[in-house]
Amino acid sequence: MNDIENGQIEDEEVPLSSNEMKQLKRKKGNQYCFWFRNDEPLITIGPHWPFPLFLIIVLIFGTYYIGFIFYKSDMLFRIVQSCSGLFLILSFLITALKNQGINYKSSNTVFTENWCSICSMNKSKGTIHCKDCNICIRGYDHHCIWIGKCIGEGNQFAFNVFILAFLVFFVINYVLLLI
Repeated sequence: MNDIENGQIEDEEVPLSSNEMKQLKRKKGNQYCFWFRNDEPLITIGPHWPFPLFLIIVLIFGTYYIGFIFYKSDMLFRIVQSCSGLFLILSFLITALKNQGINYKSSNTVFTENWCSICSMNKSKGTIHCKDCNICIRGYDHHCIWIGKCIGEGNQFAFNVFILAFLVFFVINYVLLLI
């Protein structure tokens, strides 16, 4: 009688090839991860990627329309408006693409009260599991559907700069409209 008939066969641990490891690292939860440094992704795309794609198209065409079609005045106004629009678009892209603080390193320690059973890892202080992204985020603030992912430790500053750029863009355009 062989081991299969006895039910004593154990799962063998087959080592993964480097290509299989790269594929495994590329998708974490509902996030797609690109450009790694020290096993941390630098660029991630969230589960709601159509929203930031739509918003970047609206921002590009909106700033073009406001700066070059709507304002028929002085070139200085167009330059100021274009610079504020470019600042808005770049800050949005950085926020939408930057790693939001994915808790990427797994630890082989015992279960604690900070254990995430979905991610199979211990969570550090301030780390919360996002149900939309299906991943643990360090310094979790909120999940933003317009950015397409969570706002956390990694992209909190970029998000604040984007909100500031949004405010500056609309104040500049309002003032230019009044002139």
